[in-house]
Amino acid sequence: MKVTINWIEEFLEIGDEKLDAEEVSRLLTMSGTEVKKIEDIGSRFNNIVVGQIIDFKKHPDADKLAVCQVDTGNAVLNIVCGARNFSAGDKVAVALEGARTVQGLTISKSKLRGIISEGMLCSEYELGLSDESKGIMILSKNCTVGRNFAASLGLDDTVLELEITPNRPDCLNIMGIAREISALKKIPFKPLRYDLISELNPDSNFEIDIRDFILCPRYSAKIFADIPKTESPEWLKNKLILCDYRPVDLVVDLTNYVMHEVGQPLHAFDRDLLFSEKIIIRTAQSREQIRSIDDSLRNLGSGMLVIADEKKPVAIAGIMGGKDTEISHSTRNVLLESANFYGPSIMRTSAALGLRSEASNRFEKKIDPEITVIAIKRFEELLTAVTKRQFKPGIYDSYKKTRRTRQLTLRPERVASLLGKDIGNKDIMGILSGLGIQCAISHENKTIIEATVPSSRFEDLEREIDLIEEIARIYGFENFDSRAPLALMRKGCYSPGQDALKTLRKLLCGIGFDEVINYSFISQSLSESFFLSREENYKNPVKILNPINEDFAYLRTSPLPLMVKNAINNLNHDINEISIFEITKIYSNRKDSVLPDETTVLGVLVSGKAEVKSWESLERQNDFYDIKGVLEYLFSHFYRDSRLEIIQKKLSFFHPVISGEIMINEIAMGIIGKISPIILDSLDITQDIHYLELDLDKFIKNIKYPMEFRAIAQFPSIDIDLALVIDENIKHSEIEAEIRNNGTGLLKTVRLFDIYRGPQVGECKKSMAYSLTFQEQTRTLKDTEVEVVVKRILENLAKKFGARLRD
Repeated sequence: MKVTINWIEEFLEIGDEKLDAEEVSRLLTMSGTEVKKIEDIGSRFNNIVVGQIIDFKKHPDADKLAVCQVDTGNAVLNIVCGARNFSAGDKVAVALEGARTVQGLTISKSKLRGIISEGMLCSEYELGLSDESKGIMILSKNCTVGRNFAASLGLDDTVLELEITPNRPDCLNIMGIAREISALKKIPFKPLRYDLISELNPDSNFEIDIRDFILCPRYSAKIFADIPKTESPEWLKNKLILCDYRPVDLVVDLTNYVMHEVGQPLHAFDRDLLFSEKIIIRTAQSREQIRSIDDSLRNLGSGMLVIADEKKPVAIAGIMGGKDTEISHSTRNVLLESANFYGPSIMRTSAALGLRSEASNRFEKKIDPEITVIAIKRFEELLTAVTKRQFKPGIYDSYKKTRRTRQLTLRPERVASLLGKDIGNKDIMGILSGLGIQCAISHENKTIIEATVPSSRFEDLEREIDLIEEIARIYGFENFDSRAPLALMRKGCYSPGQDALKTLRKLLCGIGFDEVINYSFISQSLSESFFLSREENYKNPVKILNPINEDFAYLRTSPLPLMVKNAINNLNHDINEISIFEITKIYSNRKDSVLPDETTVLGVLVSGKAEVKSWESLERQNDFYDIKGVLEYLFSHFYRDSRLEIIQKKLSFFHPVISGEIMINEIAMGIIGKISPIILDSLDITQDIHYLELDLDKFIKNIKYPMEFRAIAQFPSIDIDLALVIDENIKHSEIEAEIRNNGTGLLKTVRLFDIYRGPQVGECKKSMAYSLTFQEQTRTLKDTEVEVVVKRILENLAKKFGARLRD
C-alpha cells in the first residue's frame, strides 16, 4: 500500500512542521509496519515550472508545429510545440533546460525545423500523471507563473510503500498510518468527527434487506440526488495517482479516495438503473449470473454473497459491481453503498471467481464495521466541497450489533517482567491512548490499568499480552537494553523416546535398509485397494476438509499403501531388491473424542532377492523369515528378559496364512506378514512383498530404562534337547511359555530347532524339538539339578497339553 507524507499530515496536529520521511520510515519499520520504498515525488519535477502562453504562431516550415512565446516568470521562452489543445493565456507545465521526463528524455535547447526551442510544454503522460495524453496539460488559472510545478499541484510530496501485515487491517488506510505515527512521535491525532445519530434511517420508502447478518453484519447507504456534472479537481486526481489509483470521474474517484483515507470500501450505483427502492443482501441462486464492471459474464455459485434489487443481482458483494448499474458520465442520481462483509466468505468468492480488488483485499482481513457511516459522511463532505452543492441529509443503516468494545486489564508489573524494563504507568497509558485505546487506573485495584479496546483493533487485541506487545513496539524495541537473560541452563539431550527413534534408524540403515518419507495424506481409492476399511484399527481415517486434490483426501491410517507405492516406483525402474522403512505418524478418528488418535509407527518392507547366486550359495528370495529376522533383531537390541511372540491373525491385506500379530510381553505391538496376492495382482506386482508394522508409542514406552546388563557367565552351561510329540493345533508360543514358566532361574534360553510331521508321530500330531540351555551365574550346575527342572517341565507339559517325549 502507498501513502503520502502530505496526506498523513492532514490527520496530525503538527502546525507548520513537516514530517521527515526518513524518520517516519524508520519508526514505522521498527514498530512492525515495513516501509519497502521511499520515493521523493517532487524530485521528478525538477526544472519544471508553471508557464503562461503569451502568444503562438504556426511554424514556418512545419504544418503540425507551433512556435509559442511562454512566460516562465524569469524569462519569456521560445518553445516549439506539436500539440493543438491550447490557447493564448493558458497556463501550462514547462520543462526547462536540464529537466528530465518520466520517460527518460533530458530537455535541452535544440533546433526543430530551423527554430530554436528553449524547453518543452509537457503532457500528463510526459509528467507521469496519465497513461496516455492527447495534448499538453492545461493548468488551473489559479496557478502562479514561475512557481515550481510540483508545489503548484501538491506534488511536492514523498510516497511511502508499505507492507501491511494481515493482522492489521486498521492500517490499510491513511488514517490508520497517521494514528501509528501519532503514537510513535507523540503528536496529537485529528480524527474525522461527524454528528451521525441525527442522520440515521430517515423516513423514506427505501429499504435495506439483509438476509444473513453473519455474511453481512452491516449495510449503510445514502442517496445523492442531482449531482452536478463536475470533473475531479487536480488535487484529488494527483493524490490518487500517487497512491496508484487511476482517476475515472468524480464519484468513482471519491469512492477510491475515501477507501484509501478511511479504510472503508464504497460502491456507487446509478440509482436510476436500479429496479426497485429495495436493496437485498443475499446469497446467489442456482445458475445465477452477473455481468461485472469489467464486462465479464460471471457464473455465481450458491453461497456467494450478492447485492440485488428485487429483480437481479447488481453487484458481487465486497468484490465488484455489476455492469447494468454502473455509473457513467451521465449519472446524476447515485446510491452509495458502505457495507461490512464477512471476510472468509469474500475470500472464498474471490478465489472461486478468480477476481480480486482493493475492496476484497480489505474485507478479507476483517475491517471495522463501525466506519461504514463515517465513510459515507466523508464522501458527502468531499462531494459538497467539490460541487458546491448541499445534499439532503439521511443515511440508511442496517446494523444489529452494538458498538464492539473489549475490556482488558493490564498489570504494569507484568509489563516490566516481560519487557525487562519498568516503563511507568504514565508512559504506558500515554502509549495506549495514542493508539486509541482508552485506559485508566482501576478504582478497585490501583496496581491495575483498565483498557478499552476500540472497534478498529477488536480483531487483534484480545489479551493482556497483546497490549504488552503494543507497548513494546511503540516504546521502541531499540530502546530496550541488550543483556543476556538470567536463566538456569541445562545441557540439552535426547529424551529416551528420541534416542530410541534415532537408534532405530541407525540399526535399520546398518543392515542395508533405506528410509523413505511419504506424505501423511492418502486417497480413498488407494486406501480401499488395500482393504483397510475392513480392519477395526484402520477403518476410521480422518477426512481433510480442504484437500488439494483427491490424492490428499484423508490422513493415512497405515504406512503400508504408500510404502508399496514406493516399491512399485523402484520396480518400474528395474530396482527389484527392495528394503525400505518409514517412521511416521498415522491418524484415526475416535468415537469418544473430537480429536483423532495420533500414533507413531514403524513400517518395514522387504521384497526381491535376499541372497544372490554365488559359488557358496543359491539364489534366495526374501520371505517371511527375513522380515521376522528384522523384527527379532530390533527386539533383541531394545528388550532384555522379555518375550517376543507372533500370534497368527488374519488381516485383509495379508496372506490368509502368513499373517500375524506381534506380541511383546503379551502386549500387542504390531503386525507382520506377506502382502495378499490379490492386492499384488491388482497392482501388477509379480514378486512377493513382506511387511511389518510396529506401534512405536507402545514399543518405546515398554523399553526398560536404564537397560540392565549382566557380566558374561564364567561357569559352563548344560544343554538339553527335548523332542515333544503334541497335538497339531497346539502353538509353539504356548509350549515355549510353559517351558519358561517351569524353568526356574536356571533356564536361560529356549530355542525351537525342528518340527516333524509324519507316520512316526501319528495322525494329527507333530514333533517339536527344543534346545534348552541351563546356566548358573555364580557356580557350576550339577546334572541332578537340571534333571529335576527338566522333569518338572515335562510333567507340566504332559498335564497341560498331553505332550510326551518322542521315542
